Amino acid sequence: MTGLTLGLTSLLIAGSHTPSTPVPGAQPEPRDTMVSVGDHALHLVIRRGTRPVTIVLDAGGGSDIGGWYDVPERLARETGATVVAYDRAGFGRSGLGAPDLTPDQEIADLHRALRAVAVPERTIHVGHSYGGLLAMLSAARFPDRVQGVVLVDPMNPRFVASTGDFIFSTVRPIEHPSNDRERATVRLMEGFRGLLGEVAATEPTLRQPMVIVSAGRGFWGPAEVEQAWRQSHTDIAAASPRRRLIVAERSQHDIPRQQPETIVAALKLLLDGQP
Repeated sequence: MTGLTLGLTSLLIAGSHTPSTPVPGAQPEPRDTMVSVGDHALHLVIRRGTRPVTIVLDAGGGSDIGGWYDVPERLARETGATVVAYDRAGFGRSGLGAPDLTPDQEIADLHRALRAVAVPERTIHVGHSYGGLLAMLSAARFPDRVQGVVLVDPMNPRFVASTGDFIFSTVRPIEHPSNDRERATVRLMEGFRGLLGEVAATEPTLRQPMVIVSAGRGFWGPAEVEQAWRQSHTDIAAASPRRRLIVAERSQHDIPRQQPETIVAALKLLLDGQP
């Protein structure tokens, strides 16, 4: 696969024609905060910028803010946007929330928290792996706020549909969860099929510009599964002329650690509206 494929049009997100060159001077210290969303609180780390757009980072399944490594700092420094990384309910420092908390409710809680901390309303939602499903759901549920999407080696319904129950065979059951992280993981898996269905119904018709960053090196194992993973990302990108595929040639699934510059490049494409 080539490093950049497919077209990208009309991708201006920031409400300004200023290219996303690094902002000079020292960046403000990140704000580490807990935000109440009803019966629990979400942990957010906010890096405020001068550009009128917010980049929201949604980590992979079972991960937390730490799974982004230095991506938040890089994005804040190189784009000038406000960057918000957060822990989903039950992971990291966020409260668990209700036992039957759904992905739709999680996305609503996230947007409630974003309003509470008064970050710029225009949002680019970035999701890694499982977080990609939530980024797409966020774009479908909040189209006026979410004006761009970046999917980092995303889990997606196209892959699951082409590989059957493979993904479920890779998950170790947690029969007796003993802490909030394990309880949240069980809840995630119980809601996984439903979330896939929601995203399958909305992803092909999402109108927001989108960049998919796909791992260039395999990690699943079986050749046919590796091919299905890559093909699913190609197919997501091909579903609209407002989407682009970037291949992180040197990276396996952990792109935030192994090739973070590709994530920064994806955000710059959206911010600058490059064709």
